[in-house]
Amino acid sequence: MTTQNEKTTAALLHLSAFAKYLIPFAGIVVPLIIWQTKKHQSEYIDENGKSVVNFHLSVLAYSIVIAIVGGIFFIGSIVNYIEIENAGGDVIPIDLITVGIISLSVLGIWTIAEFILVILGTVRANEGSVYKYPFTINFIK
Repeated sequence: MTTQNEKTTAALLHLSAFAKYLIPFAGIVVPLIIWQTKKHQSEYIDENGKSVVNFHLSVLAYSIVIAIVGGIFFIGSIVNYIEIENAGGDVIPIDLITVGIISLSVLGIWTIAEFILVILGTVRANEGSVYKYPFTINFIK
């Protein structure tokens, strides 16, 4: 049976990911440190720790891919705009504006989804179950 102390530690593991809003990469480092120091105390903490760390490593990997794809489209739009300007055209950079709007929308949705999933994981951990985040790559098994 899972003790209240284990549930609280697991919930804090999930919540510790919000440290990234204070210090870059702390959203991965802080849960990793907590998990590494507490994983030997309980299988429950170990499973929640793996879940949290895998999720945030996955978020980092997906974010890098999104940034690369967005950057390619952004650079392509700038090159297109420069070519039109050099050809003597006086055009509003609609594709550049569109890329900006889409990028900000994806970033906003991504951030809201991550926030909701972390809260959900925290609640589930506090209830005594291991939350398996969706779309998670299992880097740590």
